[in-house]
Amino acid sequence: MGEQMPDADLAAVQNPYTPPAQLADIAARRSDLHPLLLSHPGCYPALRGWISQVNPVARPMPADSYPAPAGSYPISTGAPLPPPRRSRVGCFLIGCGGMALVALVVVGVFVAGAVLSTPGGDSDPGPDAGAPVTGDPASAFEAERTRFYDLAAQLDGNPVAPLVTRTAEFERLEKSMAAPGITDERAAQLAQSAQTAREELEQRIADAQARRTNASGSVTEGIVDEAGAGFIDIAWDAATACATSQNADEGRFTAGCVSEDPLAVHLAPEDQLPGDMGMRVVVLHELTHLYQRADSDAHPDGVSRATQLVDQGYFQGSSESMADCYALTYLDQWTLTFENRTMGYGYVCGEEERGLIRQWAAEVNAPLP
Repeated sequence: MGEQMPDADLAAVQNPYTPPAQLADIAARRSDLHPLLLSHPGCYPALRGWISQVNPVARPMPADSYPAPAGSYPISTGAPLPPPRRSRVGCFLIGCGGMALVALVVVGVFVAGAVLSTPGGDSDPGPDAGAPVTGDPASAFEAERTRFYDLAAQLDGNPVAPLVTRTAEFERLEKSMAAPGITDERAAQLAQSAQTAREELEQRIADAQARRTNASGSVTEGIVDEAGAGFIDIAWDAATACATSQNADEGRFTAGCVSEDPLAVHLAPEDQLPGDMGMRVVVLHELTHLYQRADSDAHPDGVSRATQLVDQGYFQGSSESMADCYALTYLDQWTLTFENRTMGYGYVCGEEERGLIRQWAAEVNAPLP
């Protein structure tokens, strides 16, 4: 028998960092992968709804059969640590001296609302468009396109710009609009989608302008505001916004997670985190996940630099260890033990990997002192 060709679509669906636009492309072509797509962390609500409409029998794969985007944070009390496991729900564990061990769970929750289209199709696996377009659809689309990119230019240099502007999804609209033989009806639909994308971006910019000051005066909000210039929100609601630890009976609780819609960092209250340095590590770790996701969204047709580094075996082959390394590099720290508590994977990256972090941060505009 001949050698079986690798299934690129299956590999993409099994990669937790595959961008939403690519997931929508696969959903339009591969109904057999709909169960896996429904379990993917990047399968945003509009895409879930579209899959449910076209494939009502599709059901998400069981949680233990699909890799989630984060790894397990082991407890460290001086005993040897197991190697970090990629593709599992992330736990931020802290060992507390002779006290009962407390574990903080860090969970990446990525929800991307997108305007997507299938070339030549009659419907989009995306949200409803805005008000009906009047006049020539092509002219209306071009006007919206100009206004959209003028707005997007305001985020030049922002590390989460791809997540805020969702330019890759707008480019899909442009490709559909340029398709040969497009009907007036289809052009009008695309113009409406462009209008919706522009209006949503205007709202995100207005929201960011209103939150650019550290309203709470807290350490964590100050770091988040500096990182995203107001485009990343923060809330100390991890107990309700993030997944509950499956090991709550062992004293574990959720320390933080991130979301894309809205774009936010969700944390436990600062007084539950291990001191000033500990809370800095947690929030910087979570921000790294947003930068990794933005890096992925900026390369919808390829592999992001962060994924390349992890796949090459750096940071122990773990995006979670990479997030810890970013935090350590940012803070110029060489330990994950603070106030007699050991955080993270127990892996402290060296100079070579810190150099790679600095290079990557420069590429994605992530802040580093």
